[in-house]
Amino acid sequence: MDLKHLTTFMQVAELGSLSKASDRLRIVQPALSRQIRLLEEELKVPLFTRHGRGMVLTHAGELLRERAAGILRQIEETRADLSLEAGAVRGQVILGVPPTVGDVLATRLIERFLQRYPDVRLRVVTAFSGYLLEWLHHSEIDIAVLYGTEQGANIKFAPLLVENLYFVSMGGTAGGPHDAISFEELSRQKLILPGPQHGLRMLVEAEARRRGLELSVPVEADALQVLKGLVAKGLGATLLPMPAVHQDVLEGRLTACSVVDPHLSRKLVIARPIGRKASLAVQKFEDALQEEVAEMVKEGVWEGKLLGGRRIPA
Repeated sequence: MDLKHLTTFMQVAELGSLSKASDRLRIVQPALSRQIRLLEEELKVPLFTRHGRGMVLTHAGELLRERAAGILRQIEETRADLSLEAGAVRGQVILGVPPTVGDVLATRLIERFLQRYPDVRLRVVTAFSGYLLEWLHHSEIDIAVLYGTEQGANIKFAPLLVENLYFVSMGGTAGGPHDAISFEELSRQKLILPGPQHGLRMLVEAEARRRGLELSVPVEADALQVLKGLVAKGLGATLLPMPAVHQDVLEGRLTACSVVDPHLSRKLVIARPIGRKASLAVQKFEDALQEEVAEMVKEGVWEGKLLGGRRIPA
């Protein structure tokens, strides 16, 4: 099986379009189409259903995508590790993060990492923890930060941080980092929260059920910037970790105060797939991730209890 054909297949599968894949790979469409056709002839099954809006994977195509992702990642990692003969850290690292983590951590982390290892290519994907676990299982991502779990088939975990959650409201309202609001009082506010599948929403609703309270959630917003914008307009309040609102609080757009009775917190872990040795680039990235989170806690940007310091075995 030609690796070039596999690479082309993966790009078309991801983008759902020959024209978009052509732009990304800088290869003319007829050549890409021929590579896909040769791969289908070799495997003796159609891999895509073609239609006017693009290309959709068949059942056989989905199976190949799952298997090919791991194969191509292992080849990439082997090339990267062999490059150590030249004394350089190279290759690609694909990081998966929940939206609230990605928005506050990714930029700082990537800047720090690329200053040290400019030959490494980085990709950040954001999704809820359930999707990230699935992608780890299929080796579609190399490393992830997850909320609230240390369980998953074929996944290795290392604890990272227990972060505190804050009651966040429009700037200029009563309350601040040294003030507090009880959960019962919080439950009487109009809340803007992510959808029911989001871990933060499940945590808050579980506590409300435990206390026999009912939450008022007139608006749902999964995107962090949308959620913060609605709160800044005074349309409701929300619950978020401090790094997600640190700058907004400093500049007066939002107000954040602690939640008590009980304190609300979430555990974050670092995760990597079992059965595939981590490349040196991934190992170095994990070290940089732990360092960056520790630095943010030290600066008071990320408030919580560090659990890190232990790298996942390679």
